[in-house]
Amino acid sequence: MTNPDRPHPTDTGDETGDRARRGPGSPAPDTAIVPENDPGQALYALAREQSDRGEIGAAISTYRTLLGKDPDHVRARNNLALLLERRGDAEAALQEMDRALKTDPDNVSVLCNRAAILCARLRYDQADADLRKALRLDERHTEALTNLGVLACRRGRWRDALEPLQRAVELEPSRAMAHYYLGEAYNHLDQLPAALHAFETAAQLQAGNWRFLKGIGIVLDRMGRPAEAALAYQRARDAQRR
Repeated sequence: MTNPDRPHPTDTGDETGDRARRGPGSPAPDTAIVPENDPGQALYALAREQSDRGEIGAAISTYRTLLGKDPDHVRARNNLALLLERRGDAEAALQEMDRALKTDPDNVSVLCNRAAILCARLRYDQADADLRKALRLDERHTEALTNLGVLACRRGRWRDALEPLQRAVELEPSRAMAHYYLGEAYNHLDQLPAALHAFETAAQLQAGNWRFLKGIGIVLDRMGRPAEAALAYQRARDAQRR
């Protein structure tokens, strides 16, 4: 499941989606037919298959082999970076993201993914700059909008979080994490009915997420509805144990 305390990588139909949508669901493996005379594409497909099987070390090695032959393969470099970050080597991941953006400086997906890693490293200003550039390139990019809202929440800038999160759920109503963080922002701004609605929507979209259920309990407590709050807390505890 996506860590709800940080922005998450954006979903582009490859490894960028491995954590971006653990909630709505991760993308299906690439099933495109690989031309026999295209060894680069064959290596890319092999790395994807290895990653899908959880063979992270092998996938990293295959991506590196591919990049040795084609250093400008942005998707391969992006995916390599995400696997390195997944393995705990955030600095190496950032170096690969930097190389990808030298090749394609306006790649919105890579900008969002680098921002997620930067945010996890508490490099908030750099993450903010990447997300704002992504939105200048694509103002309707819901992952960038969501991550900008998450970043504002991480910084305790609750009012600043509202606009990007509201826009994200307007454009993509099924985005559970955007609803959840909208609930967080509303709760901290004492807009309790709006907070409750946002948390409930998140819980409906992603059943069994204990954080969403706990959010409901917190707001119900604050609204003076202790019996309903207790039920929400119990549901959250049950979900957490599963």
